[in-house]
Amino acid sequence: MINHFLIVSYWWFLLFSLGLIFFPLSQKLFKKFFDQGYLLSKTIALALLSWPIFLLAHLRLLPFTQAGALFLLILAILVNVFLAKRNPLLKKRLVKVILLEEALFLIALLLGSYIRGLKPDIAGLEKFMDFGFMKSLVNSRFLPPADMWFAGQTINYYYYGHFTAAFLTKLSGLSPFITYNLMIATLFALTTTGVFSLTANLLLKTSKNSKAIIAGALIGALIIGLGSNLHTPYHLLKDGGQNYWYPNATRYIGYDPPTSDKTIHEFPAYSFIVADLHGHVSGLPLVILFIGTAWSLFQRKKISWLKTIFLGFFLGLIYMTNAWDLPIYLLFLGLVLLIKQLANQKNWQGKKTLLAILSIILPLLIIIGLFFLTSLPFNLNFNSMFGGIDLVISQTPIFQLVVLWGAFGFWVISFFIFLRIFPNKKPGDLFVLGLILTAVILIALPEIIYIKDIYGADFYRANTMFKFTFQAYLILTIASGYIIVRVGQRLTKIGRFAFLIVCFFLVLGILVYPAFSVSGFYGSVHPKNFQGLSGLDFWAQRYPEDYQAIIFVDQSLPKEAIVLEAAGDSYTDYGRVSAFTGRPTIQGWLVHEWLWRNGYDLPAKRANQVQTVYQDTDLNLAREVLDQYSVDYIFFGKLEKEKYPNANPERLSLLGRPIFKAGETVVFEVGK
Repeated sequence: MINHFLIVSYWWFLLFSLGLIFFPLSQKLFKKFFDQGYLLSKTIALALLSWPIFLLAHLRLLPFTQAGALFLLILAILVNVFLAKRNPLLKKRLVKVILLEEALFLIALLLGSYIRGLKPDIAGLEKFMDFGFMKSLVNSRFLPPADMWFAGQTINYYYYGHFTAAFLTKLSGLSPFITYNLMIATLFALTTTGVFSLTANLLLKTSKNSKAIIAGALIGALIIGLGSNLHTPYHLLKDGGQNYWYPNATRYIGYDPPTSDKTIHEFPAYSFIVADLHGHVSGLPLVILFIGTAWSLFQRKKISWLKTIFLGFFLGLIYMTNAWDLPIYLLFLGLVLLIKQLANQKNWQGKKTLLAILSIILPLLIIIGLFFLTSLPFNLNFNSMFGGIDLVISQTPIFQLVVLWGAFGFWVISFFIFLRIFPNKKPGDLFVLGLILTAVILIALPEIIYIKDIYGADFYRANTMFKFTFQAYLILTIASGYIIVRVGQRLTKIGRFAFLIVCFFLVLGILVYPAFSVSGFYGSVHPKNFQGLSGLDFWAQRYPEDYQAIIFVDQSLPKEAIVLEAAGDSYTDYGRVSAFTGRPTIQGWLVHEWLWRNGYDLPAKRANQVQTVYQDTDLNLAREVLDQYSVDYIFFGKLEKEKYPNANPERLSLLGRPIFKAGETVVFEVGK
């Protein structure tokens, strides 16, 4: 436990230092924020440190190493020292705000890392994929990174979130088996405190009551980090809590009752619990930063070209982290800019109003252009998996929509009534209106259209609903903290009491979720169950001989070596050597490569070739496969024996010499 605390303390100090270094730039971008964007400065630091080395490593001008990261950090310090000299000294009030916000961040980081320490295993769901991407990037000196499950090819998926994790791993010098779990805790802390900061800064323009502002901001932070939807309280009231299974709140439509229209509607608190380092989770701090920058731009009478440039840059990073978020936040930005222009006109004034509306086109075009430039290194090596758009053939029952979105729906309807009754709208009201309209569109779209992918039949619109409504949840969370305070303060005493009572029970119902999700995934939270932060240790119990061999491969073999292992289905223990070591294999998880390679034929062919190497009686065919993919080593363990019953070490020794053995697990070096 003490060692864990020291590791987390070191990691926190690194993040604290990065945020402090980039705070002068944050002050420039968020001059009107009460905290001058302090809680967003850590995300700014990660963005502005990681992208230059991302670009230079693609150009092969600067290797992706710890030395390269430190070189860029020194340059960043010099630039921010220059900016700091041009800014006034920190006022005493701002220092207090910074200390408070940093305490909130530290508490969130400690909580997130402690929970992960109860079950730090890098296994289950998407973790093999996510860690494999991260480990491949850690192994890389130059980019793009090798696909660990498709030897000879580079990763064909949005991986910038994994790159950021690999960047922090190299900068910190810690083991990636530890930093994977620290990164989950970091995303939890950055997201919760980012929503806190953004909600508070929205409220600052409408309320002078500091306690109310903090309350609204805390509500937003708690909902985004811990909250679910009304599925949990609904089923607790209906059936009791004895048999409630927390994932059901994310798998409701099509499952209860069972239908042929099964969807996914996850939310951040669920994602933090299951701890997949997937793009939709890694992108949360970036989209909060984007929304914050948009709010900073919204408050100005004239367009700030500096903020416009950063919006384009942030949008490029968002796209490389989770490509689905690109159209979402372009839509959001277009809406809030349009709302601002229409609000400035007040009444339709013909040509003048039309020109005002058209004036948003130029900044949007600049932002789109900068997005293209920022993401160009990624796009040059990426083949889109976009399969087209089609109309849905089923819709969600109204009752289920109410269960999923009823709490947010109450706040949204209250806000629309408020806007109708009180016509004197503040800038925050208009900005939140843009947030709400974006979220409503995101919830409505999967009821009309879907993006075609490999998931057909009962799951044809599942991914579309998942990616759109995940962002809708974030957006509505920010809006809700604002609405509760804004509407509550303008009502009469009786009206305020009734409104806040309803809000209290809605928030309480949403926040009951961790009582089931934490214990459901991690078991008891008692310190005696704390296991530490290393994500590989569990493998020593599950496959002790494999564990020793994987450690050997990871520590002793060249990082670019191709290591053959059994090809297997997605969401299984297959692909473990390539995932844990980052060394490419011929074929890993089949369905994943089917998605990434836009077809089943090539991954299936590779899987058959792997089988040929392990158990075909014709050794010449096996050698042809090994030569075709330049295989350096063959891994033979328990899973290989299960998958290929005719495989045995004696036959494989004819293809290479054994260089490591632990029980029945053997690593062979292929003869060239």
